[in-house]
Amino acid sequence: MNDLVNGNTLVFKVSEQGEIGELNITGDVTNFIADMSDVTLEVVEFIKNNLITFGQSIDSKKGSFVIVSTHQFDENLNIVPTMQEAFDYIEMEEIERQLDF
Repeated sequence: MNDLVNGNTLVFKVSEQGEIGELNITGDVTNFIADMSDVTLEVVEFIKNNLITFGQSIDSKKGSFVIVSTHQFDENLNIVPTMQEAFDYIEMEEIERQLDF
C-alpha cells in the first residue's frame, strides 16, 4: 500500500520482513504514516535506527512522521496503535505548526 491521503499525507505499508516498497513522493507530501501493524517486535528493533533517521529528516522539514504499531519501541518516535490515531496526530501537529507552537 502506498496511498496519498489529503494531498499532503503519504501512507505506506511496512512488510512483515521490514521491507518498504517504492514511495511515490510528490512535492506536496509533508506527512508520512508507516503502517507497521503486521511487523513483529524483532523486525521493528532491526529497522528502528532507520525509522529514527527518517523521522528526524521529516521533522526538520516541518512535517510529521507517525508509525502505526502495537509495539512501543522508542520514545523518540510517534507511535500510535491505530490508523485513525495516526491521522489525528498529524492533524494536531499541523494545527500546532500553523499556530507556531
